[in-house]
Amino acid sequence: MYKLQNLDLDVFLKEYWQKKPCLIRQAFHHFESPISPEELAGLACEKEVHSRLVLEKGGSKPWQLKYGPFEESDFLALPETHYSLLVSECEKWVPEFSGLIEEFSFIPNWRIDDLMVSYAPAGGSVGPHNDEYDVFLLQAEGHRHWQYSDKRTTNLDLIPDTDLAILQKFEFDHEATLAPGDMLYLPPGVAHFGEAVDRCLTCSIGFRAPTATEVLESVALEIDRAELGSKRYSDPLLETNRHPNEVTPFEMSQFKAMITTLLDQPDALWQSAIGKLLSDGVMGETDEFDVPTEFDALSKYCWVKNVDSKMLYYLANDHLQFYCNGEMYQLSASKAVIDVIQTLCSQRRLSPSLLNACATIVPLEQLMLSLVNTRAILPEED
Repeated sequence: MYKLQNLDLDVFLKEYWQKKPCLIRQAFHHFESPISPEELAGLACEKEVHSRLVLEKGGSKPWQLKYGPFEESDFLALPETHYSLLVSECEKWVPEFSGLIEEFSFIPNWRIDDLMVSYAPAGGSVGPHNDEYDVFLLQAEGHRHWQYSDKRTTNLDLIPDTDLAILQKFEFDHEATLAPGDMLYLPPGVAHFGEAVDRCLTCSIGFRAPTATEVLESVALEIDRAELGSKRYSDPLLETNRHPNEVTPFEMSQFKAMITTLLDQPDALWQSAIGKLLSDGVMGETDEFDVPTEFDALSKYCWVKNVDSKMLYYLANDHLQFYCNGEMYQLSASKAVIDVIQTLCSQRRLSPSLLNACATIVPLEQLMLSLVNTRAILPEED
């Protein structure tokens, strides 16, 4: 079990979160990595795992980027130093990492992107760069030396002709060497550079934030589903003092007003659009199984969440909207329903008591059958 320590959450959220870096010594006492460098390399050979190799030196060009899945021969051909192996979404493949992520529940779960693990021998890095998301950098094994700035980098002067977005000019305000259990928090846009002092593993717990364009696209899709966007441009006040090929400033303002008016939708539509956006994701292939059509048949199996499933909910005054993998399910807002949905969102393995709680509420029975049918939950393998 992991326990986050040496961090006052109220102070952190008020003074550091999305504001400035924070170095936490021994955030996890006596931390032991649940995965070894060799096991990480094994994961990187699996076709369903997203992995990358970064070769600062020893490749066909500086800072060469290679994508997995890899073969054992790829690792045997690596230089002794100045490379990094990065494996994303490790919480899907190593259950202990799910427990580690739970220690960050002071931040909404829907903000969590993934837990990436990187391995590097001495001198290994991915170069000075910045990321457009919040990240906690937890040292899992060995030591890594970090240099980082205080504020967001606005002038991105990048090294040309490389596979990575590496800063050509990097100025830093702080530096620190992290040992196992030490952790560094960095807000979005803060430039940083981490270099392995010795053979090391680093966990990166990243937090996503949709762009305004992504939110707009999701709202537009929901407007289209509701068939609310069919109104066409109209010009009853057509101007006469104009060239026939000109689009006038007044007409431009009319187009803008047309869209801003369209976006002025009821809260329910925005809730649906945002919930679907935050819970949407790419679902991988799953093994075939006999899909139960009756709720009572679910008790024949032990059920677990699909590793690709994203679940969240929105609580309105008189109902609850449950979102899973881009789909919305509307339920009553009774205490029994809320308890089940909160438990469902929190558990990886669905307990018998959860199914028992659903058995007395027909809409929850139907929800569970829908989740089985869409492969959002799966029978646990022996």
